[in-house]
Amino acid sequence: MMESRTEDNKHEDNKPAGGSPNKKRRKIGWKQLIAVAVGVVIIWQVGKAVSQTGKSAKAAASTTSSAAPTFVPTSRATPRPTVTLGGHAVSASGGPVILVNPGLVAPGGVVNVQGSGFDPSVSVAVWLRPPRSNTGTLVARGMTSKYGTLNTGFTMPASTGATATLVAQESGGTKTAIAQIVTPIGVGHVVIDGKSAGKPGDSVTVSASGFGPDEKVDVFWGRVAGTPAATLTADGSGSISEASVPVGVAPTGSTTLVLVGEKTKTTATAPYQMLGLYPVITPHPYAVQPGHSVTLSGSGFAPDEQVLVYLNAVSGTPALTATANSGGGLSLSFVVPFGLKGNQTLIAIGEESRAAVDSGFDILPYTPSAQASTYGALPGTTISFYASGFAANEVVEVYLGRGQGNSGTLVSAFRVDGHGNAAAAGNYVIPNGTGPALYFTLVGQQSGGTATAKVSVTAPSQPVTVPSQSPYVLPSSLGGTPSPQPSADHPSAGQSAAGA
Repeated sequence: MMESRTEDNKHEDNKPAGGSPNKKRRKIGWKQLIAVAVGVVIIWQVGKAVSQTGKSAKAAASTTSSAAPTFVPTSRATPRPTVTLGGHAVSASGGPVILVNPGLVAPGGVVNVQGSGFDPSVSVAVWLRPPRSNTGTLVARGMTSKYGTLNTGFTMPASTGATATLVAQESGGTKTAIAQIVTPIGVGHVVIDGKSAGKPGDSVTVSASGFGPDEKVDVFWGRVAGTPAATLTADGSGSISEASVPVGVAPTGSTTLVLVGEKTKTTATAPYQMLGLYPVITPHPYAVQPGHSVTLSGSGFAPDEQVLVYLNAVSGTPALTATANSGGGLSLSFVVPFGLKGNQTLIAIGEESRAAVDSGFDILPYTPSAQASTYGALPGTTISFYASGFAANEVVEVYLGRGQGNSGTLVSAFRVDGHGNAAAAGNYVIPNGTGPALYFTLVGQQSGGTATAKVSVTAPSQPVTVPSQSPYVLPSSLGGTPSPQPSADHPSAGQSAAGA
């Protein structure tokens, strides 16, 4: 009976409150609660340790990159499975991808880098690796979004070669993506700092990139040949910073500044508005006699250019040439030739710039004066002449009876001094049967200046015989034609008579 009740009581105690006889209630003891709490603490400690380790690794990677911004692969890339598509083996597994825009960019251009497939919220370093090189230059850094996307950019440096590889690598080197970027061969970049307009002789400040390290760079205006306006030197990165360049000669209007590397032949251009030149020339004095000097001063030409000077024409061979100085100025002197009369025009043209200007000067005539050694004389008297105002050192011819359509008879000649003067020069014997006056005309051979002298002839009180004079022949020392010398085959009359 006792056992029977006990069994019955057990069954009754195991019944659930809902009255279901098949389910049992489990009770959790205090020992189990303590075990669960200890496990949670252990898991939290492990997670914290892992997090600190990751941060330390990132900090170390950042420090290393800042100290030596040169790309070195952190580990050998794990080979990816490939499939054949279009006859080529392509990757069969996903991974990070980057796109560069533009993919064809000149040095100095801005490049945008967009990526996807990276881990979320991690630092990514972007490197530019030259061809056939395992190292590169750090050009940008960026943080990925919570979706693993990347958006950063950089300015394309100089001297990377025609093609370079862009490498985007997560901190620690866990994930890497690459893309190709192309720089046009031989194309540099140049900008003019300040006003892009001026004239030859001005100067501009330029900055450029894309040339070879330490390369000599020639500067041209509107052309790529001939003598450069200047030669610059690039730095170790192939760049030129704020260099002063003289504005050279180029056609007026829109033109181009051209920089050409002497070794790489890299070319960089920038537009420029070339203003015209308006030179000025001034002769001094404005009026001058032939045989005297004129000084021609000018300004406003292109620096160091040849200036062609024409007289009364702009074709043929220039009468004079001069070289402008570094400021475009010039000064030259010349002796006015004999034979010019009246107003004369000088035209100056820059040989390179073709800038032209004209100016004039007047030729003054010579107005000499003369007189005989005596105002009156008897037949048989020898007279000479005094003169002034002729051209320096010229020959003066003395004519008798010249004027009113009559050329006269040459009776004497002499040379004046360096001041155009003469005293007691030349001679003439007054013949019989002349009078009551003789009129002499003195003519300068070069200057063409004329002067007259009068001599009154007094009648003799008794007959006088004056030997006749041979016609005057201008000696060779005064510009005459020398008499031919007798030869052995043709002896002179005197020699023949002596032989007879």
